[in-house]
Amino acid sequence: MLSLVHVLEWRAAVTPGVIALSDQQGAELTYAGLAAAVERSAAGFAAAGIGPGDVVPVIARNQAGWVSAMLGLIRAGALPAAVNWRLAAPEVTALLRLAGPAAVLTDADCAALTRQAVAGLDVPVRVLDLAGPQPIADGAQPAAEGAQPAAEGAQPAADGARHTPPERPVDRLRPAEPAILVHTSGTTGRPKLVPLTHQQLITAVVFMKLEVPEAVPGARHLSALPLFHVAGLANLGYTLFTGGHLHLLAGFDPAGFVDELVRRRIQLTQLVPTLIHAVTQEVSARAEPPDLSHLTEVVYGASPIRPDLLERAVAVLGCRFRQNYASSETGPLPITSLPPEDHDPARGRLGTAGRPSLGWEVRLGERGEIQVRGAAPLPGYWNDPEATARSLTADGFYRTGDVGTIGADGYLTIVDRLSDLVITGGENVYPAEVEAVLAGHPAVADVAVIGVPDDRCGETVHAVVVLAHGADGAAGIDGAAGFETATLVSWARERLAGFKCPTGVTVVPGLPRNATGKVLRAALRQPFWTGRDRLVS
Repeated sequence: MLSLVHVLEWRAAVTPGVIALSDQQGAELTYAGLAAAVERSAAGFAAAGIGPGDVVPVIARNQAGWVSAMLGLIRAGALPAAVNWRLAAPEVTALLRLAGPAAVLTDADCAALTRQAVAGLDVPVRVLDLAGPQPIADGAQPAAEGAQPAAEGAQPAADGARHTPPERPVDRLRPAEPAILVHTSGTTGRPKLVPLTHQQLITAVVFMKLEVPEAVPGARHLSALPLFHVAGLANLGYTLFTGGHLHLLAGFDPAGFVDELVRRRIQLTQLVPTLIHAVTQEVSARAEPPDLSHLTEVVYGASPIRPDLLERAVAVLGCRFRQNYASSETGPLPITSLPPEDHDPARGRLGTAGRPSLGWEVRLGERGEIQVRGAAPLPGYWNDPEATARSLTADGFYRTGDVGTIGADGYLTIVDRLSDLVITGGENVYPAEVEAVLAGHPAVADVAVIGVPDDRCGETVHAVVVLAHGADGAAGIDGAAGFETATLVSWARERLAGFKCPTGVTVVPGLPRNATGKVLRAALRQPFWTGRDRLVS
């Protein structure tokens, strides 16, 4: 038996005085302090009526209290669900319906979004304060970020009452049991929840520990990756298991991130390609180069990165780089990994995703689709056996939807996506979801959404639209007399998360389709990707 709770208890026993977590709001917890905070949190949840099997979504920014609440829910036998606070309220409502929550946890920054999302449910659901699991009255604000863990002896209950920790939920702390739910969207735009098991999270940590000798007690880690992402959770588990000190940033801005690297003498960090590009630009733009001599390694993933941008980052930041290719469905253990030695431009491997990592089989299926199978069966989609069955081959390989090639040396290169998924700044955007919103605009008769290259985000969302009759009465944009494309972007921003909204619109007389009526997206993408050797950036 081994779970995240066991990992924390072990760390609290062997490195009790080592700092485990700190955040932008000033909270700081040792391993002993974090373990105590988790016990108090579990006691508070139990007193609030939350118990084994209950699903409790967490909608909050990065902070130490997010971690103690997540682990407190697991300790109480409940199942936390990490929710992207960047989503629009209707999108969060759809996820909550899928989860069937017993309650929802939120913080001051996300309280308004959470209330709006909960109001759209068919049944009442309690909204609880992240800083202590008491209900939040309508119109009231949760406690400020960092309030829960600021003092290690504080009680989580609003009235200061001492609650007894619940009985140990032994059956919920087994390796194959779900530790947390993360979410994705289906190719039809419907949301899906994916359970990550204790075994998946811990195996990923073991792999990283084997690869990174500097990950030791007291090592200094920095993360701006949101904890609702698999990458953010993997970084958290990696740090806690190895006894490191993880400093959490509530958000990312290039100057602030570089300042933290310098001020805290950070050794290890994890980024997505968009952020690597931003950090590289920030360091290059400074009149006096920042001292990054202590920075040992940057781990990155979540979306492809252009080899020329990666080569520049390696040169500017002067540290090791490691690429991990994974997905929400396969969990945090990398499917393939490109180690630091392969980031030498002379080796010609910067455009690859590396070779299969510990426990994975990788093959190419029909049309070059990348299919993978792990040592342990994947848990599949939460309460969706039909979607799980569709995602697997008869012999148990997961269909990634990515198209790739495998060289004679075993290195995998990702060249396209069967699903037409757009990955912008590490966020997944499914065209069907965006198209459904844009199609509701009265000026739009037909629409297709594609990904186009973008130097900052890798890709960005672009809409190709056919106008409805009579929609062309005023001065036009993008070659269509009378249609203000900015109004279409505004329409989308009222209904979708910002990263899903088009950054450009092209008006055409008609969409190319095949004999069965399917849009030929490759033909739409081709003009934007001309001159590139692969259809992802």
